[in-house]
Amino acid sequence: MIKHKYHLFLFLGLVLLLASSVVACAEPTPSSPPAITAGPASFSFEAQQGGANPASQTLSLWNSGGGMLTWAASDNADWLILSSTNGSSTGEIDNISLSVDISGMDAGDYAAVVTISASGAANTPQTVIVNLTINPPAKEKEEVIDALDTDKLLDIGYNYPEKVVTVEGVIVKTYYAKKSKGQPTFLDFHDPYQGYFTCIIWKEDRQTDEPIREKFIEAFPPNPETCLLNKKVKVKGKIEIYKGTPEIILHDPSQIWIVE
Repeated sequence: MIKHKYHLFLFLGLVLLLASSVVACAEPTPSSPPAITAGPASFSFEAQQGGANPASQTLSLWNSGGGMLTWAASDNADWLILSSTNGSSTGEIDNISLSVDISGMDAGDYAAVVTISASGAANTPQTVIVNLTINPPAKEKEEVIDALDTDKLLDIGYNYPEKVVTVEGVIVKTYYAKKSKGQPTFLDFHDPYQGYFTCIIWKEDRQTDEPIREKFIEAFPPNPETCLLNKKVKVKGKIEIYKGTPEIILHDPSQIWIVE
């Protein structure tokens, strides 16, 4: 009899244990909240003022937590453009293209922040830094024309008389015609000078009145015809044509300088 009761109690205990296990399995397990993961953490763009926009770059974001991540993205800069500003993820990656428009912007350094937020996410909001550097416009390389390139100088003088050019060469002969009309100073780049490029300083430019000031002598002492002889120089001005010969009239010492 006692043995029979023992078996009965053991059976009832197993039933109760099984019932409690069924109840425990039926209770839902709480899931983890969604979480924002985004990368890379920062971006850098570089462009040249007045040039083309830099290539776009990609920001990736996804849900690294549980459930559904419903996200929204925004930025605080007019020059930054996001290809998408909202979406959702249960773990798959969403890509946002970041583009930059530098139209009308000055050279300098700029910064913006992309903010990603999601209601119910454990780590909302997340931010991504975007840096933009706009370099000054590239200086156009100055075209320097050989003083002995007569054909090119004549073409400019005849067809582009208002164009300011830079001519380079060695002054091989000089002459101050003090007794001639206008008292010109000739700086020749070829001997004989006929048919080749030359520079001329007229008296009215070599010497100014009230008070008398010989600006070319001050700039090239003791005088330009001595100082500049056998010197390699650059000359800047408009090409004029006189009897089929290209020349530049020097009105100011700043138009000519020694390069060697």
